[in-house]
Amino acid sequence: MKWFSVDSVYDSVRPVYRAGKLIGIFTHTIDFERQVLSTNTRDQVLLVVAILMDVYALTVSTRVSYSFSNSILLNVGIYCSVNLGIIISLSISLCNRFVVGRMFRMFKTLDGVDQILKRDGYRLNHQLNHLLSCIYMAVPILVNFFLMISTFFIVQDQSSQQFTATEMVVFLRSSLVFTIFGSYITVALTTIYMRFRALNKMISEKFPTTRTADPYKHSNSSVTEVVGIVRCIGDIHERLSETIVDFNYCFALQILLMMASAFGYTLFSIFGLIHAFSQVEEDESHQVSMNNMVYGCIYLSFIIQVVVAGSLVTKECKRTVIFVHKAVCYGYYDMPILLKIKFLSQQLRSVAPRVSCLLFDFEWPFLVSVAATLVMHVVILVQFDLSIIANKV
Repeated sequence: MKWFSVDSVYDSVRPVYRAGKLIGIFTHTIDFERQVLSTNTRDQVLLVVAILMDVYALTVSTRVSYSFSNSILLNVGIYCSVNLGIIISLSISLCNRFVVGRMFRMFKTLDGVDQILKRDGYRLNHQLNHLLSCIYMAVPILVNFFLMISTFFIVQDQSSQQFTATEMVVFLRSSLVFTIFGSYITVALTTIYMRFRALNKMISEKFPTTRTADPYKHSNSSVTEVVGIVRCIGDIHERLSETIVDFNYCFALQILLMMASAFGYTLFSIFGLIHAFSQVEEDESHQVSMNNMVYGCIYLSFIIQVVVAGSLVTKECKRTVIFVHKAVCYGYYDMPILLKIKFLSQQLRSVAPRVSCLLFDFEWPFLVSVAATLVMHVVILVQFDLSIIANKV
C-alpha cells in the first residue's frame, strides 16, 4: 500500500483530524512535521463560528414542529433526541478545547512507544492505521450526504420542506460532528490496541509463553540484556496504560453524552417504525420513519464501534499480564531475571486501566445490556402507545 506512505502515529490519524478541523470539532493546529501543538487566531475564529452554528441549529430546532406522526410519544421523543444531539455537538467543540493538551499528549506517548518498539526491531504498520483512518473518515461523510440528499431533495416530505438551505447546512454539520468525532474516538482506540498487540507479540517472541515453547528461549542473550528487555516491557506497558488514562479523561464525558443521544434516537426510531407500519393507511410518515431508522442505525453503530474497540484494548491489556505469568511458568531463568519478571508481574497487577466512560467499562457484556435495555424500552413505548389509542377509541 505505497499510496498510504506514513511514518508515525501522527500521520496515521491525520485524515480524521483534518475532517474534524474542517467542521470545527478541533480548534487547534497540529504541525505534523515538527509534531507540536499550537493555537492561532484562525483557530479562535473557527471555535466561535462552530459555537454560533450550533446555537443557530438549536434555535431553529426548538421552534420547528416535529409533528410528522399522530403519536405524541414519538413526536416528543424525536424532538428531544434531535435537540440533545445538537447540544452534544456544541459541547464537543468546547470540551475538546479544554482537553486538547492532554489529547495531544496521548498521541505523543504513543509515538514514544513506537520509537521504543522500533529500537527493538518491531516496526508497526502505520499504513494500515492510515487506511483505517481514511475509511472511518469517508464512510460517515458519504452516508450523511446521501441521507441529506434523500431527505431534502428526493423524498421531500412536509417536515423537510420547512428548512432553508442555511438550516440544512447547520443540521448537516451537527450530524457530521457526531459521526466524525465518533470515528476519531474509534481511530484512537484502534491505535492503542495495535500497540498492545505489538507488546504482547514482543513478549511471546522473547520468552516462552506456551508449553511447547523452548524454556531456554532467552539463553542466547546475556543476563543484562534479558533484564533490559524486561524493563523495556514494563516501560511500554506503563506508557500504554497512561494513554488509556488520558483517553478516559479526554473522551469519557463526550462518549457518555453521545451514547445517551444515540440510544434515545435509536429507541424512538425503532418505535416510530413500529408505529408507522402498524397504521392501516400508508402516508408520508412511513418514509420519515424509514429515514429516522437509518439515522438511528448510524448512531447505534457508534455505540457498537466504541464498545468493541474499547473491549479489544482492555482485552489486550489483560493479555499482557497473562503472557508475563506464562513466561514465569514455562521458562527457566537466572535469579536476577526471575526477580525482574516478578517485579514486572506486580506492576502489571497494580496498574490495570480499562477503557470506560465514567459510569461503566467498555466490555462485551455491555453490548448485551444495551440490546436488552433497548428492547425493554421499545416494548414499554409500544404498550403506552396502545393504551393511548385505546383511550381515544
